[in-house]
Amino acid sequence: MDTPIACTLSPDQYRNRTADLAALAGRALRSREPIAGGERLTFARSDEIERELEAVVAAEASCCAFLAFDIERHDDRLVLDISGPQDARPVIAELFV
Repeated sequence: MDTPIACTLSPDQYRNRTADLAALAGRALRSREPIAGGERLTFARSDEIERELEAVVAAEASCCAFLAFDIERHDDRLVLDISGPQDARPVIAELFV
């Protein structure tokens, strides 16, 4: 069975989450590029940013089960791959903007 492309957040929760993602992007997002199945986002690396990114990825994974998240840690950056079905591409494009 396919996972439906639907967010489980209430409208208020959605507004708060998108504001949190935008704030993190404003502080730490360095680049964004398309990959097969989604997008690759590169963030500056610090302990604080890493904790925050891990928390928002866990939160997003729980409300948007149709998306897959993978964080890679490098010395100077964090790389987040977000992927999902073709119909989820607009959702992926709206994350961290």
